[in-house]
Amino acid sequence: MYAGKIIETGTAVEIYHNPRHPYTMGLLNSVPRLDEAMKTKLDPIEGLPPDLIDLPPGCSFVPRCKFAYERCSQETPELAPVLDGHHSACWRANELTEISANP
Repeated sequence: MYAGKIIETGTAVEIYHNPRHPYTMGLLNSVPRLDEAMKTKLDPIEGLPPDLIDLPPGCSFVPRCKFAYERCSQETPELAPVLDGHHSACWRANELTEISANP
């Protein structure tokens, strides 16, 4: 969930290994890992959460999103299937694996 809306659904395995929303990706990258050195720097999600009383138009994650493009700030994406049983509310959900590997 982000800003009171479900932004991604699926099995735990699918979401952990193949996240399809930038917020989910950010959360997974900001969690300390037991298999890495204690001093490994975490990758925080930049920016602040939106004001829930005055949400921006479009996707509420757009001010903090590394993958946003013009449509994101104009239209709110609906939760849509990206794989069988896996849904994402992101215009670029089907591209994210490729984009995140080649920012």
